[in-house]
Amino acid sequence: MTQIKREPFNARDFSSRKLIELVLDDRGSDRLTLDQEALDSVVSELASRRHYLRELRQRGLLAPRAS
Repeated sequence: MTQIKREPFNARDFSSRKLIELVLDDRGSDRLTLDQEALDSVVSELASRRHYLRELRQRGLLAPRAS
């Protein structure tokens, strides 16, 4: 039996647009579903790039801004 070797998920390999698509598609799609570790990696990468922060907060994936 042949085993398929999968590369580990690395959020840095994706554009910000693709990362937010993964987050948005993950919530109600039969396509790719991210495990919690991958989702955390995507959120962390987007936050470090400071992209799509509003969308992440709206979905409860990022803490609200301090006032």
